[in-house]
Amino acid sequence: MVATKRAQVRSVLERLIDVELHPGDPIPSERALVDKLNVSRVTVRQAISDLVESGALERVHGKGTFVTGPQVDSQLHLTSFSREMRARGLEPGTVVLSATEIEASDETAKGLRVAKGTKVIRVERLRTADASPMAYEVGFYPSALFPGLLGRELGTLYDVFASEYDVVVTSGEQTVRADNADGHVARVLGVARRAPLLVLERTTFAGRKVVELSWSAYRADRYRLHMALTPRGPRSGSA
Repeated sequence: MVATKRAQVRSVLERLIDVELHPGDPIPSERALVDKLNVSRVTVRQAISDLVESGALERVHGKGTFVTGPQVDSQLHLTSFSREMRARGLEPGTVVLSATEIEASDETAKGLRVAKGTKVIRVERLRTADASPMAYEVGFYPSALFPGLLGRELGTLYDVFASEYDVVVTSGEQTVRADNADGHVARVLGVARRAPLLVLERTTFAGRKVVELSWSAYRADRYRLHMALTPRGPRSGSA
């Protein structure tokens, strides 16, 4: 059976993705594909849509269509972003967007278990995997625990805590929820406004002491959570 023109265009794009392009690279424009393949623009758009739906391509509003970046299937456990990415064969990266000392708001003080107005360090970071945007993070850290932190390397904070302050994280509490990207987060992550996100809200402990309150927004098209489920309570045959 002869493949449809739509399938033929899709096959050409798949070969292009596999052989010539890398994650984050743009594909040729619709006009270029129309001229090169001698097909209609509708056919090209349909083929591209097929690959967007399958996850091979992604559309970025106002910029174009790109080869999808790395995807991460993560288990819920306490580890640093950098170690998690390396464990999956990806090269982690961090861009520190801002770092400053502020007075804790009511919400931040409650989360860190300190008094309102206590000095805390706020760190805003973009986390990447193989140079592709993966997560936007905002974390708060008690200044009293980490004097001089603003002068340290802020890419791998858990390692800095252990080596420079003898503070080793031992446990954490984390919630996961779905959200949509606002304008700021969309620009940082390179996604469309209101793109789906997985938001992880974490409180991290060293012993009984809270050392971190963080909020991380992961691109839902590149990050999945894996959980092992076990029975709790009396066993039952019903679902």
